[in-house]
Amino acid sequence: MEKFNLIRTFGVTELKVNETHLKECHTKIVEINRKKYFEMKNREFKLGIEIELKEDGSFNPILNNYYYKVYKTNNLKRFVFNIKFLKDVFVGHSVELIGKLLTGRVSFENRIELMKLDLLEKEILGLEEIHKEKLLQEENTLYSLALLNLLDKSEVIQSWINFRCDLSDLDIKEGDTIEVERVHILKGNDFNIREKIITTAPIEAREIKADRVVGYRKTCEISLEKIPRK
Repeated sequence: MEKFNLIRTFGVTELKVNETHLKECHTKIVEINRKKYFEMKNREFKLGIEIELKEDGSFNPILNNYYYKVYKTNNLKRFVFNIKFLKDVFVGHSVELIGKLLTGRVSFENRIELMKLDLLEKEILGLEEIHKEKLLQEENTLYSLALLNLLDKSEVIQSWINFRCDLSDLDIKEGDTIEVERVHILKGNDFNIREKIITTAPIEAREIKADRVVGYRKTCEISLEKIPRK
């Protein structure tokens, strides 16, 4: 996401979403991997939405292709504020844009992202006070922070995943299950989290393509393990 081509910048723009009013935001259109995004950014967050850019300069959002980031903040209050702001966006509230070079409204909806942000908000507020500020002052992924409070609450989490595997790298056949392990590095803490994901539904013939296997909403079990940092 760091490599992009700048298509157009609109300078400082005010944003109004539901009851939230942000005055110091910068808006621009960028191209990333041949796709165009409308990006809104201030000191604490950025949000990019894929768009269809028309010849007259106007644009429409393309659903379900986006990126966002909440930057490390000085306190929990600002972190929660930005999470609530993003929740208002993903629930489908219209974002009103007010600037010298840009006025209008843009909106889209993603209930899955809303669910993840809602979970994160509840989990981070449940952390011990000593961990809240320390973790939020570091660059951690939102997903890693959400896993942190689930670590000691359940041995196995029932969930689902989307995935894509290239058959040039793996030998996958009908009836197989997939197991993935990944380690989440938690900055500002003395341990990391190992996440193990195992699909519980077998691979179906329709999911095997010529050169890849693609699964959507595949049921899985997720287990978490604390790894002391050496």
